Amino acid sequence: MKLFAQHGASEGEKITEGLKRGLLDGVIYSPRDVSLASLKEKLATVAAASSSAERLVDPQYYAIFLNGTEEARLGYLLEDDYASYFQPRRRSQLERESQIEKEVAAALAFQCDLNTTGIIAPNILIPNSLNSIEAVISKNFIRMAKPQYAALKDKRPVYATLAVSRNALMDKQELVDFINEITLLDDPPDGFYVLISARNTEARSDIYNADVIAAWMFINHTLAVNGFKVINGYSDILTPFLGVAGGTAGALGWWSNLKVFSLDRFNPSAGGGRLPIQRYLSLSLLNRITFFEFNQLRTMFPAIVNKLAEDALYDPANGSEPPRNMEVVQSWEAVKTLSTRLGGTDQAKALKQCSDAIKQAGLLYEAVQARGVRLDPKSNAEHLQPLMDGLGLFTKLAEL
Repeated sequence: MKLFAQHGASEGEKITEGLKRGLLDGVIYSPRDVSLASLKEKLATVAAASSSAERLVDPQYYAIFLNGTEEARLGYLLEDDYASYFQPRRRSQLERESQIEKEVAAALAFQCDLNTTGIIAPNILIPNSLNSIEAVISKNFIRMAKPQYAALKDKRPVYATLAVSRNALMDKQELVDFINEITLLDDPPDGFYVLISARNTEARSDIYNADVIAAWMFINHTLAVNGFKVINGYSDILTPFLGVAGGTAGALGWWSNLKVFSLDRFNPSAGGGRLPIQRYLSLSLLNRITFFEFNQLRTMFPAIVNKLAEDALYDPANGSEPPRNMEVVQSWEAVKTLSTRLGGTDQAKALKQCSDAIKQAGLLYEAVQARGVRLDPKSNAEHLQPLMDGLGLFTKLAEL
């Protein structure tokens, strides 16, 4: 399972460090957060730094209905740089296939001029149901991706965006029917860029939900079985599980809105706030804990420590607080390591390894609780039962 950086604001040297340390297999850039001139420079820098690193640009077309909305946080997407494909649109306009053809062609032509290793086709977000007018529009975007791209005579792989709200994944029959339709296209794309949307980036239970996890894994499994490459955006700690299901790559960045996908990232700001508390991603807990919790627990429960190179960033002499610009480097290392440990060519064996890892995490959490240690709400074990239940639902849904 490959691991990509999900690019966003305040990049600094984070991606450079991730590539230098061999933790990243590529980058997915966010036009919202970078001018076109700077984007071209960054793509050139990554290409020079690593000949094998994949370079992709998410056109972020799913935010198109916010274009023209007062106070929407669309950043550089509103600049002339991206005007060739990012113009205000209404849903009714996209009910016409002729309009979708123009939208797809414009976004693909824009990317063909960039130094990327692949092209991501645009699409809208399916907000509530996979049996809806938005779902029909989304399927039309997917259907037109390869034919419109072929007309440009470019040889790079093209990935169709599939952006789905977690609410739309609740009906399993709708999910099966939808996935069956997009895998039977006459002229399909080379792969898919899959995004599962939460209500907001702090809605932890939106993604850590058994039905959502099972559906996300099922999407990866079915697309992979049908020969498609699957790149999962904003997949964070679920990346290894999606890899076991058949996914090609996952991605995460440094802010919460680069670990969980939500259109809330583009909505009007609710106001400022302080910087988030830095955390340590523990392989044995399958979760992040605050650096001060890590500092307290690392001697009491040595199993919490990953025993990997980037642990050095969390120096006990500094209370285990890492440099703020390096926290994500430790996350990348942990997720990539977990993908290697849980993955493998034998899917049945890999699924059992996932199940065993969840059970072991539960036992470690019980030991921590028995010592009377109270954890921050985001650090607790609430994610484990949805993970375990999601695995079970996935095996039934995929008939494994």
